[in-house]
Amino acid sequence: MILFLTVCMISFLGSLHPGTVNLAVIQTTLSQSRRAGLWLALGGSLPEIVYSGLAASGIALLPGNAHLATWLACAAIPVLLGVGIASLRAKPVVLANGVVTAQYPFWKGMILASINPQLLPFWSAVWLYLQGQMLVSVGGKRGVLAFASGTAVGAFALLVVCVWLADRYRNQVFHLLSGRWINWLTGGLFIGMACWQAANLLY
Repeated sequence: MILFLTVCMISFLGSLHPGTVNLAVIQTTLSQSRRAGLWLALGGSLPEIVYSGLAASGIALLPGNAHLATWLACAAIPVLLGVGIASLRAKPVVLANGVVTAQYPFWKGMILASINPQLLPFWSAVWLYLQGQMLVSVGGKRGVLAFASGTAVGAFALLVVCVWLADRYRNQVFHLLSGRWINWLTGGLFIGMACWQAANLLY
């Protein structure tokens, strides 16, 4: 349960960055309906299970070697650092004013999330980070299942918040996304994780 909740929080905060799926959910909610936005949110969160499950299962199957474990822990640092720096450098996103109709919002969400090249290396880095911190038990099939389901639930929770905000505050949501505070929040989170990982390896 601790692993599940921890990963949910990381996934939720990591999804704050206004990426393709987030913007598609907001755009669909504004141009169509809250229901369409929720279907797109569901489709956009399910691929997290596949990528995070592959990441955790692949690393868990590697032989238990101290040097290999140290190397993998070091490899997680540049990934987390890169995601953080990319978030800090990203420009504020402006939603399109035109009406965009998604005939099959669920499948549109699935496609948009599935072609995200950052999911596999990102969740590999997060798995290694949690394993290195010894904050939670990440061994065995139950750990992989809790990890994979936590990534999807956290992402879906954030997308549901996007739907609610877009539906309730249609005008204000444009102003909210125009600021850089989201980029700084997510960037700071991942850079902090990278620094913490590096500090533990050094000391």
